[in-house]
Amino acid sequence: MEKFFPAFAFLGGFSWDSMTIGSKVYGSDLIFLSFYYLLALFSIAFIATRKAVDRCDEINEELSNNEEVSNSKVLQNFYHRILYYEWPQAWIDRLTWAVQFCFGNLYSALVICYFKSSGSIASFIIVLVLATLLVGNEFLKEKYENFGVCLAFFCLLGTMFFNFLIPHLVHGMGTFWFFLSTLLSAGICYLLWMKSSLKSSNDVSRYKRFLIAPISISFVLIIAYLANWIAPVPLVLKQQIVCKNFDRETYSCDVDKLDFWQRMGLKGTTIHKEEGDEIYFMSSVYAPAELKAPIEFRWYYKEPSTNKFKLTDKITSSRMIIRGGRDQGYRSYSKKKNIPSGIYRVETAYKDGAVIGSETFRVLEGIPKQGFVRDSLR
Repeated sequence: MEKFFPAFAFLGGFSWDSMTIGSKVYGSDLIFLSFYYLLALFSIAFIATRKAVDRCDEINEELSNNEEVSNSKVLQNFYHRILYYEWPQAWIDRLTWAVQFCFGNLYSALVICYFKSSGSIASFIIVLVLATLLVGNEFLKEKYENFGVCLAFFCLLGTMFFNFLIPHLVHGMGTFWFFLSTLLSAGICYLLWMKSSLKSSNDVSRYKRFLIAPISISFVLIIAYLANWIAPVPLVLKQQIVCKNFDRETYSCDVDKLDFWQRMGLKGTTIHKEEGDEIYFMSSVYAPAELKAPIEFRWYYKEPSTNKFKLTDKITSSRMIIRGGRDQGYRSYSKKKNIPSGIYRVETAYKDGAVIGSETFRVLEGIPKQGFVRDSLR
């Protein structure tokens, strides 16, 4: 029964995170996630040290057989062995399970949070990678006993975790903070590598290979961020509406009344207009309390000749700065006047960064058969 404990604990943690993390993050969530990270950190450090002490035991035996070596060195290695080596293998197994458990909980929370902040195919692919590792975590217990594998996964999780945690702590987000997250995670992995006495004078070149994976992962994540492939956590899109006759006081406007196929999700959104009408696109984005983040609206028009979307406008202003803390999200809007009929896509995005969410709709002339209804951002 004991061997199934990590799987049961992991599935329980994932279920709990699915219900409690994502749309709104509480201080207790951050505490638990930090606890998982720190527990994994200390477990990996101990496992790495345990492997190093096995090696130290061999060296101690060599020292004991060498009459020219001073007794102080023999005694030093003896105390080292007493402090670290006298742990049964069963405890080392339990620590490996602890790493698996912590990785599972971190994976589950990050998959949920990054998925809810994903507004583009590229950022969704990153989430799929995390989800794949989430599933694979259940089959990697023995792999985690390999220090190099453990270090690589810990570097990836650490960067994604700090990129999520830091905005909550500093009430800001952006390139600087992502680079800090990456350097912090990579630095901790380097200290773990330094901590392990695998780095010996005889085998330095052999054990340097353990740093290749963390360095490569950090480099790839930086490239992905600069390419706007990393979801802009912790921002979460709550609602978006395309409409006309917008009222700034109530954030209400006229939308096409949905027909049967639109209510079933089998037909796209439409908005009918007449000459002179302004078309508005509104969205609300949730952010943690006190966090400020600039956003922009990117308007794309589907060219009939090429059947491809072309960026026509990036709209931003001083009023488009998210101020977190509102449960329903911070509300903002953009507008276009005298736009031609056709298919459009509007993206709500972190300014010059990743997409938070998008909506594709068709602009039509005239009045809809079903008429208009009044809708509003909550």
